Amino acid sequence: MCAGRPRIILQRVKATGIDGGLRGQIEKLPAEAGVYLFKDEAGKVLYVGKARSLRGRVRNYLREGADGRAHVQFLLQRARSVDCMVTETEQEALILENNLIKKYRPRYNIVFRDDKSYVNLRLNVDHPFPRLTVVRRPRRDRAQYFGPFASAGSVRATLRLIGRIFPMRTCTDAELASRTRPCLYFYIKRCPAPCVGEVDAQEYAETVRRLTMFLKGRGGELLKSLRDKMDLLAAERRYEEASRVRDQIFAIQSVLEKQRITSPQRAERDAFAVHRRGERMVIHALNVRDGQVSGGQAHHFHKATVSTGEHVASFVNQYYQSGAPIPDEILLAEPLPEEASLAAFLGERRGGKVTIVHPRRGERASLLDMAARNARVAFEEGSTSERNRDLLEDLQELLSLEQYPRRIECYDISNIHGADAVGSGVAFIDGEPSKTHYRQYRIKTVTSSDDTAMMREVLARRVARGLEEGDLPDLLVVDGGRGQLGVALDVLRKLGAEGVDAVGIAKVREGPGGRKVRGKERIYAPHLEQALLLEGNSQALYLLERIRDEAHRFAVAQHRKRRGKRIGRSRLDDVPGIGPVLGKRLLAEFGSVARIRSAPLSVIAAVPGMSKRLAQAVKDALG
Repeated sequence: MCAGRPRIILQRVKATGIDGGLRGQIEKLPAEAGVYLFKDEAGKVLYVGKARSLRGRVRNYLREGADGRAHVQFLLQRARSVDCMVTETEQEALILENNLIKKYRPRYNIVFRDDKSYVNLRLNVDHPFPRLTVVRRPRRDRAQYFGPFASAGSVRATLRLIGRIFPMRTCTDAELASRTRPCLYFYIKRCPAPCVGEVDAQEYAETVRRLTMFLKGRGGELLKSLRDKMDLLAAERRYEEASRVRDQIFAIQSVLEKQRITSPQRAERDAFAVHRRGERMVIHALNVRDGQVSGGQAHHFHKATVSTGEHVASFVNQYYQSGAPIPDEILLAEPLPEEASLAAFLGERRGGKVTIVHPRRGERASLLDMAARNARVAFEEGSTSERNRDLLEDLQELLSLEQYPRRIECYDISNIHGADAVGSGVAFIDGEPSKTHYRQYRIKTVTSSDDTAMMREVLARRVARGLEEGDLPDLLVVDGGRGQLGVALDVLRKLGAEGVDAVGIAKVREGPGGRKVRGKERIYAPHLEQALLLEGNSQALYLLERIRDEAHRFAVAQHRKRRGKRIGRSRLDDVPGIGPVLGKRLLAEFGSVARIRSAPLSVIAAVPGMSKRLAQAVKDALG
């Protein structure tokens, strides 16, 4: 029940105190479980929290000397009202808190960036021949999810490993149903070809079972099962099948040997450690499965303004609701607010008891120390990207973007009167260019010199592919004014691409000739009635300028390359039977196309590699 959406919210209170102040509002809050929201003067949500008793928890913010109060002052200075939503249980409050943080992305909350930065693997176990797919947001369906992974690159590495050890199909359901012969993956032993009946559903299901054990970190149990299988096949003298199982065992062992054994017990634990300095904080999640460290990931946060305990509690809640597997034990250095409620909620989602412990000695404490060291290292390494983070946060606030613009893509069109038209897209992640995500588009549907129509084609192709692959940017930038921005917004709306912001950037033009003014830009955003003029020493401007200029450079380079290929062609390239080598030989022999045209047929035919038939084709083509 509590693993899904919360039940009907019984009460929603916006208290108005007698004196109209924040303290008076807090005194009017109910002493029930629920979620509270601090809001500023304009009604914007600043912070979302959960509580067993709303009045008691929020009162604590005003207590002198309470833990973390120095940080809370940043929040209370801006807060003008407090709103609350009452729920039936504390577990429902946890779900609601997670949903509201994702919806409002409050300034003073830890926001786990699962929507854009993290991906998961999905296994549709309802299909007789399941396949692994990459998704951004786990749904509440019957499929199994594994993750979250820190990047698409880490997912690709995992899929390559899986393909070598556990051959499974990678084709879509439509391809599976329509294929009449095996694809290349079958011949390189990466797919058992269920499309043409090379494997039955029972054998395929056994592969899926082993894959599931591997992804859940149950490597030891999987190896024992495979060894038993190999011994049985050998006893039955099915030596070829036994050798395949043996190779699978060796491959799995090579992976597991890279991991450090941490406990003789086959424990499943997650250890969370924090390294904090001011408002910057890193939380490192260390994962232990089957007694082995199976992975770890540092999560960076730059606006940690309330107590560390509140932030960690919110992070852990969001982390597991994003699709991460829930272990038997969660290791933390210090107790969390409403810790018992969090443990009960996670136990209900997992279908078994979850214990939150705070070890001081022994193996568990060693794991926490390891996580703490990783958090410290990640914190120090992350200092170099602090400037870009500040720029992106300034950009988000300046343009009132719904999403933190971690991934920005900018698109531009380059052509000469419609000829050799190309579109380009560049991507910046965390303020730096990501050239593996650069794309070029050859214009297919527009023949006239219509940059707006070309931009529509390019964006439609990009967004459609992004929706199919679950890979869209946070912010879409187009080189142009309101017209180009209108095209971008129309494409996003028609294709149903939600959660993507869009802006246009154009040079300021002045004077009778409309000369571009260096260092001055106009930013067009859908919520701004007038363009926002950015000039002078605006660091956000420099970042947007850099991205737009890179898109322009890339578009011009691709346009010149395509135009160069066209100019470098000759009429000989269109003659059937005349390839690049023979064409160059003819030009070298005669010096120009005009001389080839005027040369006698017998002379052309005498060139090495030519014949009378080809010579006649050349004469006919050149007229």
